[in-house]
Amino acid sequence: MLLQNQDYFKTMSYRGSTKSRGGRGRGPPSRGGGRGGRSSTSYGGARGAGGGYGAADEPKPHIQLCSYYTSQGHCERGDGCNFQHVIKMHKTIVNSDPDPSSTSGSSSSGSNRSSYNRGGGYGSQTAVTMFPTSDIALWNDPSVGALKIFTASHDGHWRLYNTATGFSKEVQHNMGGKVNTVLVQSNFLFCGFEGTSVKLPGVTVGMIFAWNLGNPGEPPIELHMHETAPYAHASGVTCFITEGDMCVSGGHDCAIRVWKFDATVNAGKGGFKLINTLCGHAGEITGLVIVGTMLWSCAMDMTIRLWDSAANWECKYVITQTTQGNAATPMALPPNGQQGTGVGHTDAITGLLHFESAAGNFVLSSSLDGNVKVWNSVNGECLSTTNYGVGVISMALTTDLKNNPLLIAGTAYGKIMIRSLIQTATTAPMCYLCAIDTHRTHCGHDGPVKRVIAGPSNTFYTAGDDGNVIIFQITGDFGL
Repeated sequence: MLLQNQDYFKTMSYRGSTKSRGGRGRGPPSRGGGRGGRSSTSYGGARGAGGGYGAADEPKPHIQLCSYYTSQGHCERGDGCNFQHVIKMHKTIVNSDPDPSSTSGSSSSGSNRSSYNRGGGYGSQTAVTMFPTSDIALWNDPSVGALKIFTASHDGHWRLYNTATGFSKEVQHNMGGKVNTVLVQSNFLFCGFEGTSVKLPGVTVGMIFAWNLGNPGEPPIELHMHETAPYAHASGVTCFITEGDMCVSGGHDCAIRVWKFDATVNAGKGGFKLINTLCGHAGEITGLVIVGTMLWSCAMDMTIRLWDSAANWECKYVITQTTQGNAATPMALPPNGQQGTGVGHTDAITGLLHFESAAGNFVLSSSLDGNVKVWNSVNGECLSTTNYGVGVISMALTTDLKNNPLLIAGTAYGKIMIRSLIQTATTAPMCYLCAIDTHRTHCGHDGPVKRVIAGPSNTFYTAGDDGNVIIFQITGDFGL
């Protein structure tokens, strides 16, 4: 059954063991952060097909995936297998180029980059370090009726793959600097990247280009702050969303910029005009979501801010680790500025999601503190906190075959964890259903999962610090 009221979220707070994880490597400000050391915990046993669990008190998922079926799409045991045939991997795309500046060889425990052996294994002596793949966007190409995949990479390219032709690469476009974000909306491809401006030669700034996919031969629309500042941000663009004829961008420069389409600019061809710059965050912007008139933002500064578009984008509320009660009616701060005692996150916040159900509107936040929090989108009340035992880098919403909503989370160590968002006859809200990782299911990412997005027919797509894009599909019953 669907979640009936918000009290379900309020009463559920899960904590996972952190004993089986390695040391954290925060690294410089980036969505993935640095990669921590490997845990010494063994994952062996349990007939090999599914693998065993780590520490004795490690949270046990609702089901355990069959590694053969998940990684290869079939299992010789068939219905006699002791593990579940619920998710299968369709394809791993080696999307990014090798990084020539990195040291060749196997990945070390303190590295914040990942090594992948094209010969079919992780961490071997012939491993090649790849540039991270930072984002994915899906596009239904109306001209051929095919689903296509745009990818963003720190090797300076965006690429286009066609799912109808075996995921063949159709386009590779060099932007000249790290590409951090891609988004397809209203048949436009928006691309946020690091580049140089003619007004600031030799200086790297944040640029946003938008191509009309109906006429890709036309030059892209460029988003400029001003004619004297022909760029979007003072440094790299980190996130980008659209809402109607409006766009919102965030950057490494801690600024949020609001853009609106104006048909009169660009010599009458139309373009996006900057209408507001929102200042207040003290760290790289990592997530943006609009619910009603409120823009929610999060950043590496461990805070969430709520901006009211109906009040000239005034920042109405700030949620920090010391916030008590809710954002709209905060209680008094704890004595002596005691830290970490409030409802907010205690480490860099990595993303936001909007989730709407019969019970109302919610916003989910993820963080390097290992928690995913559920917030009342109206008053900012924290309804639940779920601990993953590892930093959560990316999130996406999808559904199972019965249309039950699921939360897919990509973590700092490459594990992809799936939870049920609602209460069912057999599970509580935020129930840990299963996980995909290279140890137990023999497929997945080696290093931070930078992006997760949902696709059609119960598919989901992941992008990793290892430079890969992986396509999965939910094919069976989770038992919800």
